[in-house]
Amino acid sequence: MTRPTVLVVEDEPAILAMTRLILEREGYEVLTAEDGPSGLALFQSNVVDAVVLDVNIPGLNGWDVLAELRRLRPGARVILSTGSGIDDVLETEPAELPTAVLPKPFLPADLVEVVARVLAAA
Repeated sequence: MTRPTVLVVEDEPAILAMTRLILEREGYEVLTAEDGPSGLALFQSNVVDAVVLDVNIPGLNGWDVLAELRRLRPGARVILSTGSGIDDVLETEPAELPTAVLPKPFLPADLVEVVARVLAAA
């Protein structure tokens, strides 16, 4: 059985490293990118089961990346990670809504729970 692959797009090196470590300890295959264009390239060249996507990343913001991920694969499971409140996130009236939202800062258990829930809903 293959391990689910999670793509993490995060520009803060410490958060990226921590997220990768937590998910790898849970048995996931983890791909990482530090900006929107790199994340999109990895998504296109790999089988990705879920994406943990920071809203504020360089290159393309998280909303633009989310829209492009859904254009590439309409059923893409995307967890939007943000330090803003959920109301602030939804006030932007995005064209695409994420599968789930993970508020920052998050505890390891919160990350594990939301990734497992999003993957189980497939």
